[in-house]
Amino acid sequence: MARFVAIDVETANARRASICQIGLVVFENRRIVDEWTTLINPEDEFNVINVGIHGIGQKAVQSAPTLPEVFIEIQKRVAGACVASYGDFDRGAFSQAAIRYNLPAIEGQWLDLQHVVRGAWPEEFGTGGWALKKVCAHLGIDLENHHDALADARAAGHVFVKAQLTTDTWARDWTGLQSVAIAGESRVKPEKPAPLVPNSAGPLAGTRIVFTGELSVPRGVAEARAASLGCQCTSSVSKKTDFVVVGDQDLSLVGEDGMSTKQRKAMQLKEAGAQIKIMDATEFEAFLRRHGQM
Repeated sequence: MARFVAIDVETANARRASICQIGLVVFENRRIVDEWTTLINPEDEFNVINVGIHGIGQKAVQSAPTLPEVFIEIQKRVAGACVASYGDFDRGAFSQAAIRYNLPAIEGQWLDLQHVVRGAWPEEFGTGGWALKKVCAHLGIDLENHHDALADARAAGHVFVKAQLTTDTWARDWTGLQSVAIAGESRVKPEKPAPLVPNSAGPLAGTRIVFTGELSVPRGVAEARAASLGCQCTSSVSKKTDFVVVGDQDLSLVGEDGMSTKQRKAMQLKEAGAQIKIMDATEFEAFLRRHGQM
């Protein structure tokens, strides 16, 4: 498979289904052969934080199509291809939007390019620091107009091409595999990121935080920001938990009340007297800003 499609979305708020811009860049034999982008009317409110990131507001999308109206344009470009996104946010956005609008899943094999970056350059990015802007700067890839969906998709695609050239691979070598080819060596699994170590000097040192659901940033980014404040990121809720951050939930995985197991347990413990602060994604972003992490 010498063809792949780099994809990026922007959202109106912390709900991943609130897609307000899509950028697609089609690569064949490591060269761009097609680009497509459109604003999307998310039929949802715009959060000031998101607007501040990408500059798209309610007025900009008033005459824009909804996702169902352009879905066929997306499908005909990605059908049967490797669909490459920088992080899992974009895939989660389409998954949530598909549930919301009762649309079929995007056809194609999804690939998280952050894993590719860690596998292709383990010494530089094997344990962290793989933000798109930083990786592009390291590789000499232009990233103009960051947080424009088309610009980010194009840059992410060029990162993937560089990874293929560095490791002597093609897109097909990275899809559907638990291992990757590294510069002529036998196939090995990408290195797992080192466990986050809480900042012992941070203002929230000694506290514990749990995340559930999809956030407006990749989970790893959110955890890293919390750890820099001193929070210990844990995978389960207990009486020792101090904070629980609740993002968008996959409705196919939660109960009739729309809550995940973690959120439900946190609420039960809180009702029983536990001092647990439950925040949604927007409140978490405000929480980070108060402590200088946004």
